[in-house]
Amino acid sequence: MTHLKAPVMNTDKEVNGAGIVAGMSKENKQTTPTRSFNYGWVVALAGFFIHLCLGTMYCWGSLTPYITSYLRKFDPSVQYKDTIIVFMLTPAAQALAMPVGGMIEKKVGPCYTALLGSSVMCVGVILSAWATTTFQLLILYCLVFGLGMGTAYMAPIVCGMKWMPKRKGIVSGIVVAGFGLGGAFFNVLGAYICNPENKQPTPYFEDDVADRVPTMFIVLGCIYAAMTTIGAFLLKNPTEEDLIALGVNGIVVSKYGSRANSKYGSDLENHEPQEHFAKDIDLVGFLCDLRGWLLWGMMMMTTMAGVLVIGTYKTYGNEHSLSDFHLTIIGAICLAFNGGGRLMWGFLADLIGYKNCMMVCFSIQAIVIWCLVPSVHSPFLYCVVVCATVVCYGANFPLYPTATAEIFGTKYVGSNYGVVFSGFACAGILLKLGLGSSFLRFETLVMMTGITSAVAAIAVLVLTSESLNKRMAKKV
Repeated sequence: MTHLKAPVMNTDKEVNGAGIVAGMSKENKQTTPTRSFNYGWVVALAGFFIHLCLGTMYCWGSLTPYITSYLRKFDPSVQYKDTIIVFMLTPAAQALAMPVGGMIEKKVGPCYTALLGSSVMCVGVILSAWATTTFQLLILYCLVFGLGMGTAYMAPIVCGMKWMPKRKGIVSGIVVAGFGLGGAFFNVLGAYICNPENKQPTPYFEDDVADRVPTMFIVLGCIYAAMTTIGAFLLKNPTEEDLIALGVNGIVVSKYGSRANSKYGSDLENHEPQEHFAKDIDLVGFLCDLRGWLLWGMMMMTTMAGVLVIGTYKTYGNEHSLSDFHLTIIGAICLAFNGGGRLMWGFLADLIGYKNCMMVCFSIQAIVIWCLVPSVHSPFLYCVVVCATVVCYGANFPLYPTATAEIFGTKYVGSNYGVVFSGFACAGILLKLGLGSSFLRFETLVMMTGITSAVAAIAVLVLTSESLNKRMAKKV
């Protein structure tokens, strides 16, 4: 059998991609792990705190009443439907930067990639304090923020997967849990800065609340800078010696391109028999693979419901006489569920497989989102439905990186998943067009997002079908 040796960096022999190293032939002797603690857990925790700040894009649903009210001081014609474009297009900027971030990570490593991206993001937040128009906010809090976020996004995930190739799901889950929980914490902090007296908008806030928005941007930007800098300096790739000491130095690829562990990993028996060692699929190969575009379409369909709810839950609740304080608490609770749900779905992906997780999650989401409109008349039911929707929405972000790594390999997962993630950006653009249309009611959009979730659940069967995977594997 052909020996495979890990590509290493010239400086410190850091393992690239999935951490494939020499020692996979039959005559090689099994080595006993000599180190019990895996630094990958530190990487995952550092990534959690980095994503805690990156995920503050989800604060928009809670902060938009304050920001929109502030912009109305300079242009009284500005409405909520105008400023929501900032939230809807931020994923587009993020998606543009993610493949680039993956390439940068392969050149300079995860630490400097995370530092670069988070610094750009923090600059965008702080400079937003001087924005007085929707366009200026679109440049600073959407474009600059999103580009920085996208550059840093995959660095801790890829780094963690290199340390723990058997636990891609839980690594992704821990890191992106911070992305969901960031909104839960900073929602409350932003509301405390702008509206400490819990005043009610009618439907916009008066100047005494709106005038605090610049201060909010500056305070939040400085906090983000401190947290992301500390987290970035904790990121480092494993060396060959690290993986050998941990007993994770033999990663092989199944006959359909999914990753499995060789004799150094304990999960080999959970995978199908190996037929050949397929190499990781790079970005060009990914773009020529039907499964990549199927993942892209599924990402677009399954994120629509969550984007719609997170971006509009507060304004929709205000229209039905729910208090600003109550809606702020709902936002904090649902984003806590967003983070916790990501961790849960990541764990389940390692336990029962991403295929089963996707089918269950997308089916539940289709049912729950259809309950949103009738639930708005009850604060408790509205909270339950919003939280349930966000739990399912959060599943997208550990499941799709895991699926991408399992199908196309870990070496190029940063750039490959960046393409998949652009489906999320497309969802935001389509929803913006829908919300701005005079022909579509909000209730109609809610029903449509439920339908797309159901279609995606069926698409999972096509993605994982034996015939499709055999046909695509022959092209590798």
